[in-house]
Amino acid sequence: MKRLLFLTLMICSCAFLAACGSDEPTPEAPAAQETPAAQEAPAAQETPADDKPAQTGAVVNSRLYEAEDGVLKKASTATDSITVGDEITSIDSFAFKDCTNLKKVVIADSVTSIGEYAFSGCTSLETVQFGSGVTNIGKNAFNGCTGLRMITLPANLSALQDSTFMGCSSLVTATLPDSLTSIGNYVFQDCKSLKKLTIPASVTSVGNSSFTNCTSLQSVEVAAGSAADNASLYPAETVLVAK
Repeated sequence: MKRLLFLTLMICSCAFLAACGSDEPTPEAPAAQETPAAQEAPAAQETPADDKPAQTGAVVNSRLYEAEDGVLKKASTATDSITVGDEITSIDSFAFKDCTNLKKVVIADSVTSIGEYAFSGCTSLETVQFGSGVTNIGKNAFNGCTGLRMITLPANLSALQDSTFMGCSSLVTATLPDSLTSIGNYVFQDCKSLKKLTIPASVTSVGNSSFTNCTSLQSVEVAAGSAADNASLYPAETVLVAK
């Protein structure tokens, strides 16, 4: 009997211990550690532009023309006034041709030559201010500038080439420099408003038809005995005045 009671107590004790063990909480797995966000790469710094001088051939926006190696190649047809800057040494042929809005041009002293037909057909052109450096003006340079009323040519100009002011129908006065030695063919042809002209004694040749159809030319002052002292060069009504 005692042995049976002992076995019963042992069985109960084991059952109790098993039950207690099953009530213990299961340990939680450790929380996953957050991976730190990747650091943003620093923004790339802008490379500063090279401080280089403007390349030749660039449009000079403030003056509205294109230039290359000191030569003014082409002007805007939209502007009414242009100053040719001292970076320019020559104005190319046809550079301003048919710029019909153009009224005024100022040319820097650095410019030495103006090409053929450079301002031809600039029908609104009224004022041209030459720099002192201009020594050559090409043929037909101002042909058909019907709005041009007066012109003072540069002091160092030696020749007026063919048809320079042909068809400048509003031209009233033209001042020629003492450096001038020749007047080409048709230079003032059809300048119907030209009234008076003084031709310097330095002029040794006057071309054909230089004053044809200058119907308002009243008088021309010439040096007696000079190449310009020849009535056949002018309209019949023109009076030659010896100086």
